[in-house]
Amino acid sequence: MMMPSQINKVFCLILLGIALAACQSSSGTEAPTQLTIEYITNPVGLDVEAPRFSWILNNNQRGASQTAYQIAVSQNEEELRKGTETVWDTGKISSSETVNIQYEGKELESSETYYWRVRTWDGDDSATPWSEMNSFQMGLLETDDWQAQWIAHPDSAVVAPLLRKDFAIDKEIASATLYTTGVGYYEMYLNGEKVGDHVLDPAITDYNDRILYETYEVTDLLNSGNNALGLWLGEGAWRLREGDDRWAWYGMNNNFGKPMGIAQLHIRFDDGSETVVTTDESWTAAQSPITYNSVYGGEDYDARLEQEGWSEINFDDSSWQRAEILANPDITLDSQLMPSIRVTQTIEAVRQTQPDSNTYLFDLGQNIPGWWRMEVEGERGTELKIRGAETLNDSLFPTPLKPDDSLSTDKAYHRDVWTTYTLKGGGNESYEPRFFYTGFRYVEVQVDHPDQLNSLQVSGQVVHSDIPRNGRFSSSDTLLNDIYEATIWSQRGNLHGFPTDCPHREKGGYNGDGQVIAEASMHDFHMQPFYRKWIQDMRDAQYENGRIPNTSPTMLGGTGGGIAWGSAYILIPWWMHQYYHDTEILIEHYPAMKRYLQYLKTLASEEDENPEEKYIINEFGGHWDSLGEWEAPIRERNGPINPLTNTYYWYLNNITSAKIAGVLGKEEDREEYLALADSIKGAFNQKFFDSKTNLYGTEEPYQSYLLFALAGDLVPAGHRQEVLDNLIEDIMVTRDGHLATGILGTKHLFSVLSDEGREDVIHRMVTQKTFPSWGYWLENGATTLWENWEGESSHNHQMFGSVNEYFYKYLAGIRAPTDEGTTTGYKHIQIKPFIPADMDHAKASVETIRGIISSEWERADGELSLKVTIPPNTTGMVSIPDLGNEEVQISEGDDLVWDAGNAINTGNGIKNGTRKEGTVIFDIESGSYSFTLSPIN
Repeated sequence: MMMPSQINKVFCLILLGIALAACQSSSGTEAPTQLTIEYITNPVGLDVEAPRFSWILNNNQRGASQTAYQIAVSQNEEELRKGTETVWDTGKISSSETVNIQYEGKELESSETYYWRVRTWDGDDSATPWSEMNSFQMGLLETDDWQAQWIAHPDSAVVAPLLRKDFAIDKEIASATLYTTGVGYYEMYLNGEKVGDHVLDPAITDYNDRILYETYEVTDLLNSGNNALGLWLGEGAWRLREGDDRWAWYGMNNNFGKPMGIAQLHIRFDDGSETVVTTDESWTAAQSPITYNSVYGGEDYDARLEQEGWSEINFDDSSWQRAEILANPDITLDSQLMPSIRVTQTIEAVRQTQPDSNTYLFDLGQNIPGWWRMEVEGERGTELKIRGAETLNDSLFPTPLKPDDSLSTDKAYHRDVWTTYTLKGGGNESYEPRFFYTGFRYVEVQVDHPDQLNSLQVSGQVVHSDIPRNGRFSSSDTLLNDIYEATIWSQRGNLHGFPTDCPHREKGGYNGDGQVIAEASMHDFHMQPFYRKWIQDMRDAQYENGRIPNTSPTMLGGTGGGIAWGSAYILIPWWMHQYYHDTEILIEHYPAMKRYLQYLKTLASEEDENPEEKYIINEFGGHWDSLGEWEAPIRERNGPINPLTNTYYWYLNNITSAKIAGVLGKEEDREEYLALADSIKGAFNQKFFDSKTNLYGTEEPYQSYLLFALAGDLVPAGHRQEVLDNLIEDIMVTRDGHLATGILGTKHLFSVLSDEGREDVIHRMVTQKTFPSWGYWLENGATTLWENWEGESSHNHQMFGSVNEYFYKYLAGIRAPTDEGTTTGYKHIQIKPFIPADMDHAKASVETIRGIISSEWERADGELSLKVTIPPNTTGMVSIPDLGNEEVQISEGDDLVWDAGNAINTGNGIKNGTRKEGTVIFDIESGSYSFTLSPIN
């Protein structure tokens, strides 16, 4: 029995333990979180030999910072917990860095799994606990690691073959990993189960250079004893042929050979031994129920040809043919280290009609990327033809479905795109395409024998690269919220292994379209691994003379564009560095960037239509090679003076490359690019600037050209205000608050006007509901963004989605690393919201590489509240608008921090209060703050 003194002692120890735990929690000693390698959590198939490690501090205390870190990596999870048998242990490294720390340990081995964890130290030199254990599994690092052979159906006329193999396992399985791919598309099955939830794999690349493979952990799908592997191939962009009255983008006639696949299953046993099952001469092949498939034209499926159980054990394949072994192509196999394409959502029809006995119409209420899903029951041999469209009755705008509507359309990319399904009969049947996708809102089903159809249900499957959301925005203005959501939908609609222009007509990786939307996408989605792949596509597509073509990869889409299109290869890597503190992307691509810059220099001085103007890039090639502005609503939609646009982007490329060279320590290159940019600037103004009218290129204001000059700081001294005045007068007076820009000028609108303190002009344009405006689209039924302001063409293009930058950067005020005041990688953050007179509140958040930044403001009864969070290990500056009041008070929580022109230093993360240009500015440490501004009467 314990004595009272002993009880008191135990009680005191318990209280001390509780107090210490509370102290530990409140002091912010939580373990680091959100561990990633190459921007991916627990990656498999990692083929980067020196990968980069990142994490986020898990500390919500004000002023939280990291002073040191330790990373430990091992091949054995238990040994790592003990701190022994590591392949890399950094020890305690004095550094505040948490992003892209490169591996420097023992050589990593193909197919091996590694475990890692990290801990950090704070400003008091207190260590956090170790993070949770994370892992990464290496891919096949060397060409010789591939033991498998490429296989195909021996008959080249078969468009979507099935291939299979039986094999047996007679030992206890420890682990199993499958490496596989197929081109154009593939699906892999193991013992009757589809491996993974991906669709349309692999992402399209330039097949002259590389093909992507996937890695799957498949231990749970294997049996002791007999097993079966199945491979289903589609044509995709690998074999793409015009004809058959089906849609194919003009000139698309790829033919790399018959569909083929490769697979390699590594099985490790409990006794330490290993076996590898590969695609080889033992596989068999047959025709599948898919009798036609094209990435453009659709897919035909005859359910009567199904072979039940074809990928399971005990299937009789004695009638199948022996698979053909193909010579290994001289192509690099790289791991697909980015989010794969998936079915991310099912959209049920909101309305349906039956215009006649043979036809059913469905309205999804939303323009989507993907395909249709059908549940049907009827007699064997009944044939259904399914197709989609963005509008009804060949009309310009979408409308709710009515009983007398039809899907008639003259747009070939809807009219000549369909899937034909032939019923097998005998019960309910489900069908959705495998190797095809498109864009649509409405679905039409035509039945050849309606009396043989018992039931029919149709829904829409949303299909795109499954990239996690990165940001959120909402406000008191429903129009702005709808524009924001339409932009999100348009981006989803055009993420299919690379940024496409549209999901139905071209499906092309237009560099210009992807370039103007990139910063908005970096706010909306976690784009890091996706853009690393796409930038590699650009390098693969680069010509011998250094030119970056207008589409990357070049397998799909057209050849339209100009220098603004190729400039994506300079601008997006630079933005990757600014947003994600990714220097490696610059190092990796710098030699090819230099080749591109030399191409532009040669183009201007030797190959354009006027080489005597060696600092102007005049027209070159054909009409589609040197386009300028694109899809402006006035004058020529493609820009009246293409050389002005081409030369501006040449200038911008040199300015940006000088910054890149500076980061990489290449001083000689930096000086060369700056000198060339200065020469281009002089020639640009001499040729295009009228000092009397303060206009560029035209006799009447052309908004995009004025924006280029202002954005690039090209305007001669003493003329900037006049050029700006011309721009604002054209917007606010001549066009009654409307923009007149195409995709390039629109991208520049927000930063230029914000830098000049004219967010009011931006807001007026963005909130318009008449032509041309985003509101005009929404007033006419849009649920996605359109290709042009008139709405005459595609209704799912993302290139005008740069408007989302306004919502995040300026309305909510989370300034980006491309804005003054926020530094590379969000290490120092500026929050500077714009408060329009016609709005009550707005809020946004962005998940950066340092953690979540959020800004939320609300105005009521003459007061303004502003809630701000910046992540640990960062600092910030908050600019609070004074709402036009001469004198204000500002409190933060219960503390008064500003009173009648004087800052009050609370010592709680807030310091250095100043007043400037209608705002009160505070420097802040990391953490969450709640400011309230009140007028002093």
